[in-house]
Amino acid sequence: MNTIKKPFFISTLMIIIFALSGFSIFAEENNFDYGRVENGVYLNDYFKFRITIPVKWVVQSKEQVERIKETGKELLAGEDENMKAVVSASEINSANLLAAFQYELGSTVKFNPNIMIVVENTQSTPGIKTGGDYLFHAKRLLEQGQFKYDYLSEEFRKETINGSEFYIMDAYVNYMNMKIQQNYYSTVRNGFSFSVILSYVTDEQKKILLKSLTSMTFEK
Repeated sequence: MNTIKKPFFISTLMIIIFALSGFSIFAEENNFDYGRVENGVYLNDYFKFRITIPVKWVVQSKEQVERIKETGKELLAGEDENMKAVVSASEINSANLLAAFQYELGSTVKFNPNIMIVVENTQSTPGIKTGGDYLFHAKRLLEQGQFKYDYLSEEFRKETINGSEFYIMDAYVNYMNMKIQQNYYSTVRNGFSFSVILSYVTDEQKKILLKSLTSMTFEK
């Protein structure tokens, strides 16, 4: 495995780990809305969702996100052909709606904190009724992957944010003398899992991300 890619990808692992196989295809739906950014706010009409992006953070284009995802596929699956098949099958069912980093990619920083939003079609899996159900399966996929976390929540916390119920999985990995932390906030909306993922190293970075998180709302 090419270890040169690891420092960059650790902060973006979440782009493909929330992919489960066997869900119904939605990528070809003409009315699917990937959202847009206006005046520092991400808006999505399909999910009736909005969130304020931290000031001066850099929103990635769809092309940039695709390049990140390709790197992530290599790290998650490695040489495991079964895992490669799972990841490939899941790509037609999941979409990356938002990826925003504090700094431009490639900046001379030890870690580039970020916030991402990933959705996946759950219409053919009626047993997934809550974000907790979805995280259960996501955690199992993580545990089977080539990349290993040092910690994943045994149980998922529940939190209501502006009237919407999210389940939360905490994770971290120790790498290059850094404790890289992630919080996965997941809910189910309109037949999709809807996950917001925060990645950070310092308390100050976490504070900025949580401020953004508390701004997110779904219209009733």
